[in-house]
Amino acid sequence: MIRSNYGIFIEYPKEWLSKVPFQNWVAPGIIAIVVFGLGNIISAIFSFRKESSQSWVMSAIMGGIFFMSLIAQVIILRWYMATVQFFIFSIIQLCLSAYVFLGYRKKSKEF
Repeated sequence: MIRSNYGIFIEYPKEWLSKVPFQNWVAPGIIAIVVFGLGNIISAIFSFRKESSQSWVMSAIMGGIFFMSLIAQVIILRWYMATVQFFIFSIIQLCLSAYVFLGYRKKSKEF
């Protein structure tokens, strides 16, 4: 369910359920929370660990999974309300991962 500008909740179209292997939107929501929420929390933990110089790998993996899931979603369901914003977020995450990777690469060449 999504909150609309009118203060009421709206649901994803019922027609979309015929295109996915789920009976309702609860299971995909839980899967998304676990995969993207937990995955990015683990990625953040790796980033804050001082001895880990490979933190960009987990972030790049999560950004790649997010980007690929959006592509699959567009193929299966077509565009919906927040697809463009999510594409932007996944590209930002991939760019930040590349930036950190290049920083580590540059730093390792200096030594």
